[in-house]
Amino acid sequence: MYYVIETNYVGPNQTQDQYVDVDKIEISTSPAIANSSHEERTEGWCGTTNDWAIYAHGEYTTIEEARAAITEKFGEVRDSDANGDSFESDDEDVVETYKPSKYAPMSNQATADWAYEGIQSDIEASTTDERITELVAEYEAEANSNGYTLDSDLEDFMQERRQELRDELEDEA
Repeated sequence: MYYVIETNYVGPNQTQDQYVDVDKIEISTSPAIANSSHEERTEGWCGTTNDWAIYAHGEYTTIEEARAAITEKFGEVRDSDANGDSFESDDEDVVETYKPSKYAPMSNQATADWAYEGIQSDIEASTTDERITELVAEYEAEANSNGYTLDSDLEDFMQERRQELRDELEDEA
């Protein structure tokens, strides 16, 4: 039998680099274990321990059925990082490991660093909100082509840069 088990970090600082892409979905040959009763569980929340929540998502006869269930429950998932390296597990019962979403999320700081030069050259004091919306879409498409998705604060970074430039113009006047 195969079991689909989801592990999510639910602790503090979820947007920091070390936590931004740690959630995982695994196919295991052993079921999840509830943290208080220590009973096997095939459906539902199994508990939260040390900021990690575990959820069981079914029991399947074949690995193909387990994979299909993952696609149905989670949509697009990744089985490897942006470099093409497969996700591995320390648990010998885990046969496959996936990460949620098609693209690896970048943290707030990684997004700021990645977009910095573009923002410096693309944003002017006169840049409109509409142009910022277009730029966000362009930057996101570029990140996606490299296997990543940008943090939602990208638009704020662009607006902050525009305001800095506007403030500089006011100071000069």
